[in-house]
Amino acid sequence: MSSSSSNKQPLMVDRPATTSTLLTVASGQAFSTSLIPTAVGNSTKVFDCDSALTDTSISGAYIDEIWFRYTKRVIDKIDARSATTGTYSANTTSVVVTITAGHTLEVGQSVFLNFTSYSGGAVPIDDSFVVTAITPTTFTCTIPSQSGPITGNVDVYLPTDFCFYLVSAGTLTNINQFFPLFVASIDSVSTTQECSLTLKEILPLINHPVVQAGSNFGSANNEVAPKQRGLMLKRGQALYVSVSGTSALTNGFYCNIQGGYY
Repeated sequence: MSSSSSNKQPLMVDRPATTSTLLTVASGQAFSTSLIPTAVGNSTKVFDCDSALTDTSISGAYIDEIWFRYTKRVIDKIDARSATTGTYSANTTSVVVTITAGHTLEVGQSVFLNFTSYSGGAVPIDDSFVVTAITPTTFTCTIPSQSGPITGNVDVYLPTDFCFYLVSAGTLTNINQFFPLFVASIDSVSTTQECSLTLKEILPLINHPVVQAGSNFGSANNEVAPKQRGLMLKRGQALYVSVSGTSALTNGFYCNIQGGYY
């Protein structure tokens, strides 16, 4: 096995590195249009593996965890951006919300709904609900039973989407230097004010030695053996992050990275 430039075996991290970076900067366009920022300034560096190539003692870096922390403690919803106004139709235990301009929700995500008006009966309770069905402009949730149909307006707190980029340059001069790695979509509900990308299974699997105990993924007959999640960077690379959209977040998230250099 070959050694690194600092005479250490690969992945033997000897300089722990934990960083925390406040993210508010938007990419300049919705990720539904493109993941690439519209300008080099529309992204934030969150981890640097000697991208300027000035430290010859570094061979690379290993990142074993990335987690987000909302900028304040909340008990119901995350208000990183202003709510999006939509209309709703509720009947018995189902509510269908329409956002004419479209939404970014997926089935299984949670969304906070603030019902601001109603046509009759009783207004549905404001709360976090799980999305059970979607179209490009509507989504459906299960709610406490209502005597309906009831219609009205609703404020919708949509997820905040972050794209992570690999950049192999010390100085950014062109948006073509951004290479998307993955997108983390954080629901705007209180349970995600701290969000681990390992627990969400967003960080990629890597071929790092693990203790071979227990069965493979899913079952003993699965072809995929247990692996760790993380990122491996070589010297001269860096990680950047952008928020989907054209406007900066009103309240940001701290992007926290734990790893080290070898």
